[in-house]
Amino acid sequence: MFNSVLSNTHPLISVCIPAYNCGQYIAATINSLIIQSYENLEIIVVNDGSLDDTLDVLKNIKENRLKFVTQKNEGASAARNAALRLSSGSFIKFMDGDDLIGPDSLQSQLQAIIDKPGCIASAKWGRFYAADASDFKLSPENVWRDMTGIDWLIESLFETGANMMQPGIFLIPRQLIESAGPWNESLSLIDDFEYMVRVITNSNMVLFCEDAILMYRSGLQNSLSGKDSAIHMASASKSLQLGVAQILTTRNDSITRQACANTYKRWAYQFYPMHKTLYLELEKEVEKLGGSKTVIISSKLFYLLTKFVGWKLAKRIKILITGNQ
Repeated sequence: MFNSVLSNTHPLISVCIPAYNCGQYIAATINSLIIQSYENLEIIVVNDGSLDDTLDVLKNIKENRLKFVTQKNEGASAARNAALRLSSGSFIKFMDGDDLIGPDSLQSQLQAIIDKPGCIASAKWGRFYAADASDFKLSPENVWRDMTGIDWLIESLFETGANMMQPGIFLIPRQLIESAGPWNESLSLIDDFEYMVRVITNSNMVLFCEDAILMYRSGLQNSLSGKDSAIHMASASKSLQLGVAQILTTRNDSITRQACANTYKRWAYQFYPMHKTLYLELEKEVEKLGGSKTVIISSKLFYLLTKFVGWKLAKRIKILITGNQ
């Protein structure tokens, strides 16, 4: 426990982590928090009915700032809500149980927003695949600068269909968390899109922190982002539509509608042809918003193929050859 003087001088940060079958990675995630230059934090892990050794790993970590509980498997959003209910911090970071953050991330982000009510802190991010993160590489985005919340969202959606909105990028004041409301527990795939749209549209500014870094573990076969069943794809569609509705309630002009249409268009591509009903549903939303001219490029070869046969047939050929959606 920290003494009262330290707690009053340096506000408590709560890091909330849902954990499902991540026994292989959770210790490294927690260690990236233990070694933070900012020390007044609590780490709250909700073991979401893991079937592996996640709970045993947590029991063997000797760290007085770590708290963990186990619940039956209810999904990542429910686990995040449970962790949040157990938290006491004035500032909140949501992280996944297999990602890492740079050692000065919390210090940098807190310093940026501690005296700026209504603001959230963002960070650099990049992917890694190797167990030791030796292949980590940053993924620069145009929104790596200070911006109003709604401008951050519109530029993200307009440019790429959605920049990275993984919650581990952000440090968020509790007041904003409470005004945005809880995670939507009916969502699984891209639940972070709908949630972070609510948080960001409720914020005044998104302040970029040069020294804060999220290291996003990629390539895991059992990761939520890799799921493509009908249930999870329906979740993605619902999350998109809820998020877009929130954006258009905040600002509704031609550029915003185009940005939202671009997002729908890129996901419509993901749905085709295996989830045709969802594809047609999003295509209707694209038309309602005035259409989208966004170009789908998954590779140079795919792009060249679309020039000759169109993207739909090119997508079918790609699936036939690679077996991947």
